[in-house]
Amino acid sequence: MQPERSAGSRARGATVLLSTQWVRYVLQIANIVVLARLIGPTDFGVVSLGLAIVGIASVLGDFGLSLAALREKALTQQQKSNLLWINTAIGAVLAVLVAAAAVPIGRAFADDRLITVVLIAAPAYLLRAAAVQFQVELNREERFRRLAASELGGDAVGVLTAVILALVGTGYAALAFQGTISALVSLVWACVAAGWRPSPPRRAEMRRLLTFGVSTLGAHAAHYVTTNVDTIAMGAWYSSAVVGLYSRAYQLVMLPLQQVAAPLTRVVLPRLADVADDLDALNDALVRAQRLVSHALLAVTGLLVVCGAPLIQVVLGAEWVPAMEYLPVLAAGTVFQTIAYAYYWGFAALGRSGVLFLSEIVGRVPMVALIVLWAPLAPVGVAWGVVAGQVLIWASGTFVFAPRAGLRVPELLRTAIVPLVVSGVATAGAWGLDVAALIDLPPIVRLVVVCLAWLILAGGMLAVCGRRDVRLIVSVARSLTSRRGVTAEAPD
Repeated sequence: MQPERSAGSRARGATVLLSTQWVRYVLQIANIVVLARLIGPTDFGVVSLGLAIVGIASVLGDFGLSLAALREKALTQQQKSNLLWINTAIGAVLAVLVAAAAVPIGRAFADDRLITVVLIAAPAYLLRAAAVQFQVELNREERFRRLAASELGGDAVGVLTAVILALVGTGYAALAFQGTISALVSLVWACVAAGWRPSPPRRAEMRRLLTFGVSTLGAHAAHYVTTNVDTIAMGAWYSSAVVGLYSRAYQLVMLPLQQVAAPLTRVVLPRLADVADDLDALNDALVRAQRLVSHALLAVTGLLVVCGAPLIQVVLGAEWVPAMEYLPVLAAGTVFQTIAYAYYWGFAALGRSGVLFLSEIVGRVPMVALIVLWAPLAPVGVAWGVVAGQVLIWASGTFVFAPRAGLRVPELLRTAIVPLVVSGVATAGAWGLDVAALIDLPPIVRLVVVCLAWLILAGGMLAVCGRRDVRLIVSVARSLTSRRGVTAEAPD
């Protein structure tokens, strides 16, 4: 009976977490809309540059230990406690180092505003590191409502703080305070919600956890560096306003991936780790998860591409319209990121942290080189460097690393065909209609018509070639809202 209960809990957990992620997505969009009306591209650019430079500390503060703890079938009280103290100690050191780097960073870019941004951001690295194991505890105990509430609560208070500070005219400081306040609220909320208290640090068997954490840390650090070197390169060659435009486009494109794929890992990874000893079962689960994620993320990506120009003009304002230069290019990169996500899940579930690291490095080293080389040529060259790197990461996983790990690559590739066709045809058709007939319409009318056109075309393509996928989506939706899913998790 226990496996059945666990399956029901995870189904319910997926519903709660993903529903909350869409709420967080809407909240972040509202945040972008409101703050874009209160703070200009120049201030956004200063904050984006400062956080890109020091943000690697957030990856180092986790130290890969959250993923290590999530995939373990059993952890003792002392192991959990030691993980928390390790994370907190690392976070404290990083917060001090970040604060110490504030003045040198400001001088390097000849902008004293960066000093303020970095100093305000520094405490967040300690706060996030201290929260990691409380959030993992909620996740492992399948108390997904409380986990979701701690994250959503932190986001909401952070956004509210930023809006209030922006209204009183603090400009870029409002954006810098947002992350630190959010981290503080999430830490306190998760600590109270977990109802777990750590023991003092003592000797315990930690080698396996630390080894896996350090191994995955390399992949995560490489990912962070290469997803922020573009902003740093922009800051080195162009004005803060250009950096702000680029960072807004990047945020719009990446939000769906961050709000769906990343949290879904928390639900999917424990399940995949349970069946990792059976490659057939693991591959079946990967194919199913990849099909669902591909439809969701590629649909949002397609809509962003065709609706981008009127959307930016309506919700952000006319001064942000130049950001559209980067949005379609960056969206092409997220397509490859989406269809390669199953490789990440598979490597993590199998404990192949070394393979995960190598598969990332193969594409990310050339990505950095291309960004640095192309940045002086034109701002959009940075975006093309990002896309080239994502293509290389996907190719290395597809043709080298995933087959060696025992993943059924041909089946995973076939799984992506229908979502790609549906989103691609709908995007091309809606874009053609927009260029041919809608370009001179008022932005709000253009936005509505293009969006409806995309939805109609996507629906038609699903009816033609995606009936199997529709049945899967409906089946999963029903299972997540069934009586079993609703009742399997004990109320919090």
